[in-house]
Amino acid sequence: MRRATQSLLCAVIYSILLVAVMGPIQWLVVQPLCALRPTRRARIARRWLRLNAHLVLGSARLLGGLKLRIRGSLPATSCVVLMNHQSLLDIPIGVSLIRGPCPVIPTRDRYTRGVPVISGMARLSGFPSLKQQERATRAEHQAMVRSAEAVGRGDRSLLIFPEGHRSRDGEILPFMTSGLRLMFRHASQRPLYLVVAEGMWRLRSLSDIVLRLAGSQVLVEVLGPYQIPADPGEQPAFAQSLHDVMVATLERMRASGPATAPDASAARLAG
Repeated sequence: MRRATQSLLCAVIYSILLVAVMGPIQWLVVQPLCALRPTRRARIARRWLRLNAHLVLGSARLLGGLKLRIRGSLPATSCVVLMNHQSLLDIPIGVSLIRGPCPVIPTRDRYTRGVPVISGMARLSGFPSLKQQERATRAEHQAMVRSAEAVGRGDRSLLIFPEGHRSRDGEILPFMTSGLRLMFRHASQRPLYLVVAEGMWRLRSLSDIVLRLAGSQVLVEVLGPYQIPADPGEQPAFAQSLHDVMVATLERMRASGPATAPDASAARLAG
């Protein structure tokens, strides 16, 4: 009961901050700034995203008692980041890790409309909105191509959850490869990193976070860099090898805590 009470209190306080403070700032300051200075939109969005990510994680740690440990870091340059998907908290963790240009995060369409502050933040940041149907619509494909090209130019970073959905037991699901192939094709010159998180699968949904956040222990490891092969024919095997590395890393984290990353037979270390 005490854990649920602490978790609920954290959720209530954060919700008040989000709606009463961050919402008005976004509507009255951030959005007008982006409209007045369109050439700096990505930089403004990056700072706003990171501020919100730190607010979420700070609230979870200070008010909710979340214990978060992170091993490794990302460079302060444009890069491609693949992260496993256990919880809604994956997103602020991933955003907080990215030190380079503003991240592009392919986002389910239901989160780009109707969610207070969050939907506006996603649109402001230019996240591709996806319905995750069997085939992407023309508009979805064009949005993904524009994002991939921006990453390829070094104007943006990419944070993608290749499983597409949060797993119910924390195990890493098979990758949805269509978006990965597109990103690999347009951004093969960018270094690729893996982020593996463990300890959040019990916090899968918003209701889980509201009731179970307190006392949760989360471990995050950053692996890489890896070099994306320029040859499209090699990219499917490369994607599978990345999946294998993430699965092996998660198994090791669950068994004995952090250690050295496993080798990837087809995932090429850069440098």
